Amino acid sequence: MSELLIEASFCFDPRELETPIWVFDQQRAHIVWANTAALNLWNEKSLGALRRFTYKDHSRALLSTYGEKHPRYESWVFYANNEPVNVNCHCKHITLKNGQLAELVEVYALNEVPSDQMLTVFDDQGVVLSRNKQAERAHAGKNRLSDYFLSSAQGESLYTQLKASGADIKALDLQVSNQVWHQVGFKLSFDTKTRQTVFLMHERDITRQKSHQIQLEHAVYYDAITGLPNRYLLTGQLELALQSRQKDKLLAIVYLDLDRFKTINDEYGIDDGNQLLIETSLRLKKSLRTGDILARLGGDEFVIVLTNVGSMEECRMVLERLLSAIRKPINLSGHELNITASLGVTVYPDDSADADRLIRHADQAMYRAKAMGKDCYYIFDTLESQQNDSQMEYLARIEQAIDQDEMELYYQPKINMRTGKVLGAEALIRWNHPEHGVLAPGAFLPVIENTPVILKLDHWVLEAAFKQLSFWKSKNVALTLSVNIAALDLQQDDFFERFQTLLTHYSDVDVRLLELEVLETAALEDIEKVSQVMEKITRLGVQFSLDDFGTGYSSLSYLRRLPAAALKIDQSFVRDMLWDVGDTTLVQGVISLATAFQRSVIAEGVESEEHGELLLRLGCDIGQGYGISRPIPASVFEEWRCSWSSFPSWNACQNFPVNRDNLALIYAEVEFRGWLREVHKYVRGTVSEPPAFYFAEHPDHWVRKGHLQQVCQQPEFMNIEPLYARIEQVSHELFYGAVSTEEEARTRVLQHLELLSQELIDQLRTLYVITNCQW
Repeated sequence: MSELLIEASFCFDPRELETPIWVFDQQRAHIVWANTAALNLWNEKSLGALRRFTYKDHSRALLSTYGEKHPRYESWVFYANNEPVNVNCHCKHITLKNGQLAELVEVYALNEVPSDQMLTVFDDQGVVLSRNKQAERAHAGKNRLSDYFLSSAQGESLYTQLKASGADIKALDLQVSNQVWHQVGFKLSFDTKTRQTVFLMHERDITRQKSHQIQLEHAVYYDAITGLPNRYLLTGQLELALQSRQKDKLLAIVYLDLDRFKTINDEYGIDDGNQLLIETSLRLKKSLRTGDILARLGGDEFVIVLTNVGSMEECRMVLERLLSAIRKPINLSGHELNITASLGVTVYPDDSADADRLIRHADQAMYRAKAMGKDCYYIFDTLESQQNDSQMEYLARIEQAIDQDEMELYYQPKINMRTGKVLGAEALIRWNHPEHGVLAPGAFLPVIENTPVILKLDHWVLEAAFKQLSFWKSKNVALTLSVNIAALDLQQDDFFERFQTLLTHYSDVDVRLLELEVLETAALEDIEKVSQVMEKITRLGVQFSLDDFGTGYSSLSYLRRLPAAALKIDQSFVRDMLWDVGDTTLVQGVISLATAFQRSVIAEGVESEEHGELLLRLGCDIGQGYGISRPIPASVFEEWRCSWSSFPSWNACQNFPVNRDNLALIYAEVEFRGWLREVHKYVRGTVSEPPAFYFAEHPDHWVRKGHLQQVCQQPEFMNIEPLYARIEQVSHELFYGAVSTEEEARTRVLQHLELLSQELIDQLRTLYVITNCQW
């Protein structure tokens, strides 16, 4: 077939096109013509050399389609600069002027490979044919697909799947090693070097993102204080234990509550309260059998699952052992305390409820143990529970309180801590009980959760919020107001219509000032429905925020599906962030996540000026908490707003840029505060061993970790080294010197150490300010 005949078949001059084009002779199965761009792509100098290329090894399935008249698309691998390059080709059936059938192949996309992308070409046996430099660095010495990943079985499975289906695989997160994760995709392609159908694998290193995800998900499933499984993980573990229970064996669910914990916590402080919880968890672990489950639900409440119990006698023996373990004296701040616990127990299958109700029944039994005098256990009576209507009476009383207008909204201010401006408030429900005074939500919301009464209360709260916004509008006050929405309410079919009715009734209200808060865990109970409702309401101008973010059990991919404009960092993360680098990292991770998803971020639990200052340095501007104001009635809120003035350290951050490259200095300060806190615990006698000296290395180890070599060049950094030596000397004297046994002298040395510590913190702050301004 002559070149002139082929070129005459086009209505334009194909030789001048920049797009590579070639013609394939279907009868002889080889290329018969190509333009200059195609020759360059094939790395061939002449058409004669290219004509030697044959399709005979191409996949039979693809060859069989070449005679068909519908166009199709193929992926080919070329070798520009001796490295694999993926090219997308458009194949079209044509008839030349002499009537002969041919195939026109046109390149419509030459895929550029990002600098961080790894490409590997495998043959149909899973053997490496070629790879680029990035893939060679990542997988040096590995020559089969099954060797590429931590699990060889996973690699074999992928190979089997690819060979069987031939379908593309778009994105899989796979472990390359214990520490490294790659996002992997596969494409069926044709290799121009080997003339074979091949699999093209592209990879991207996602280790950093995966590490952040794992940290957040660990915080979701485990209690931050004791390290025990939390409520969300417990539910899954209990369901699994129910399914795997041996025939003729019992399963006992034990709800344990420490007696007088609140009194102890108030008297000795949060630190000692946390120490008591840690000691309790250790004692319980030692008292349990292999296979038993221990979790902390929050506060002083633990749940224990005794698996495969042979008899009630065996169950009672374990319960007595648990009570005895708790009774042993514990030393808190130099005081020996006697602690007891109340245990509620329910036994499956005598109580044949599901996992959630089993826990509730054990909780109810625990309250009976409290009523019996504490320091004992009570076994749930199913028949008695069926006859007990006290909870129903309480439910009816709460509904009556709504009808009789005993409920009231309190308002906790939200502040832009960087500017000091009052942005608005969160509306929080209170019950003005005629006999018991003002009751917080914890006294009644758990009772009405998942009942029709919560729907009634939600409607009351929403209407009260609209009334408040309307009142502010009449006073020319433009403040945002956020309202919590119950999960059950949000999932009702008529929620959107009811909400629209309120908007119509309060048409003077600017809906952009209303924000609806949804618990992260609530949103995930029925994510499809909740997401649709949120989307419809968002189109009306109302914004949503995800409350208590980070405490749920969601995959981070769900965040993309929820149209929430803001994330609220849970106060459990904020509370200890001043001295716990783990919590500081979690908070910073949520802030980074919000930035990545283009959400604003709000911190709950801002209990002090120091909390707010650290949040500002991390990049979180909006906060609420007791350090700003407790929830207050509407009558007090306006007076508070007019008298509010920000803290000096917050004002200093107004024109201060956030520099996330400078985090190492923040972490250094937090780590040091944590060490100093442990010093105080040792001096008070809370712990028996002195803490390891904070500066395990030369003080510039922070900046090395943070890759902040510029810090070392600052003159102020030179002041840290002698200060470091003095702190080490004084702490050693405090722990091991002669003063360690003399209380008065020890107090004097501790005061000296505190002065030096403040000086070090001031130096770190100075470095932070200087480097921040320079960068």
